[in-house]
Amino acid sequence: MTEQEKKHIIKSIVLSVFDEEGPTPKVYWPDDMDESARLIIAMKTISLLMGDEIYQDGDDLNINYFGILPFPDLKLSGLTYFFLIADEKARGNAMAATITVLIDDENKNFFHENMKYLRAILEKGATQIQNTKELNEYKKIINEIREHLIAFSSDLKDPFSVKRKIKIIFVGLDRAGKTSFLLAIKKKYSEIIKTLPTKGVERSEETIFEDQNSQMTLWDLGGQKRYREKYLEQSKYYLYNVDLLFYIIDIQDSKERLDESIDLFIRIIKSLRELDEFPPVIVCLNKYDPDLKLSEEIIKKVQYATNGINKNSDKFFIKIFRTSIFDYWSLISAYSFGLSQLSPNREFFKKQLKFFADKTNADALLLLNENGIILANYSKDEVSRRVFEISAPHFQTLYKTFKEFKLLKEDFIVSSDITSESKNIIFKKIKVGKFNLFLLLFIEKFVGMEKIDNCLPEFSKTLIDLISSYI
Repeated sequence: MTEQEKKHIIKSIVLSVFDEEGPTPKVYWPDDMDESARLIIAMKTISLLMGDEIYQDGDDLNINYFGILPFPDLKLSGLTYFFLIADEKARGNAMAATITVLIDDENKNFFHENMKYLRAILEKGATQIQNTKELNEYKKIINEIREHLIAFSSDLKDPFSVKRKIKIIFVGLDRAGKTSFLLAIKKKYSEIIKTLPTKGVERSEETIFEDQNSQMTLWDLGGQKRYREKYLEQSKYYLYNVDLLFYIIDIQDSKERLDESIDLFIRIIKSLRELDEFPPVIVCLNKYDPDLKLSEEIIKKVQYATNGINKNSDKFFIKIFRTSIFDYWSLISAYSFGLSQLSPNREFFKKQLKFFADKTNADALLLLNENGIILANYSKDEVSRRVFEISAPHFQTLYKTFKEFKLLKEDFIVSSDITSESKNIIFKKIKVGKFNLFLLLFIEKFVGMEKIDNCLPEFSKTLIDLISSYI
């Protein structure tokens, strides 16, 4: 490593492969990298993402995961890309592999700020590795990745900003319910009736975890026509560097207003394209109140609005939810899903929930923080997902009631055997580092609390690493 490279933000790169000797650092840079450090990186990245799985079909190389992992013993953070390499001699006809780029822990915001480009580089390198079996070719590919990364980061003016700055905007017509949505999420119900039309823009901060490595700012953009025209005319200020967009539609509005809302959506999408901004877009068909769900008029309006959105969202990731301030779970589901799109580790979280589900025979799992935000979820099938979706909000309320009246047992089971002799829904409080999280399990064939409790320590330990880089 040259003196110039020693001063560079990229500290090392490791290609790890699960071969006959287990997790092995096959190629690494710099060449004089400490052996124990190489092994720590190989062991952690491979074992975390591989778990107990055996990949039975080496022809299917589409399995991949991508995220940020901490290496506190090395004082480094790693951006890791997990993939498979076809190998007829390997168990399951494929070898698990990871490419990990490491930087000083204090500079990990470099990963967040440049995630799209970094992922593209690692994906390209992984694909090239999948197409060769020669170690010398592996070395050549890793060296090319190193050269790309050093050239890219050298051109950045400020790759070392301490905190990731996240901009989330809420936009829609006036009276669509944007401000009420945000107040209901915070359960500030008494303030909803006092809500006045937003003038210009109102900003607030969001926190998912204490000491999180990001500053999240919510922009509630006024929906009156004069404000809409302003933020479209000044899109370089309002729509530039947007990380996540919530678009709120009043589904009880007249057809004329729905058309106006769809037209505004089209104009916003056009402005974002012109700015080369492609944030995830969460569309909330709002005021989908519980007593109106079966209304033929509302059903038609939902379909009409959905079609209008889908026809005009090419190249954007769009997810549509039906929400109501009278259905808290609908709000928190939409809000949580949006926030999860900001997490580089969302794939890792889902993978860990799948591992835990396999070990405990769970059909579905939800992981929530203390504020009820859904950090991750996993379901084996659509039926389990739907049952869970309906049940979860009731169990969260029941948990709080039991806690208030000190009726909770030490194991924090809120309910079991509630649906039938063979189906169980369990609400557990778990300690993950300094954070209290909640795990909701739907289990058809109950294996007993002892089995679940035995699996929790390893599960919690893994989550500590993932939470440190959640957002």
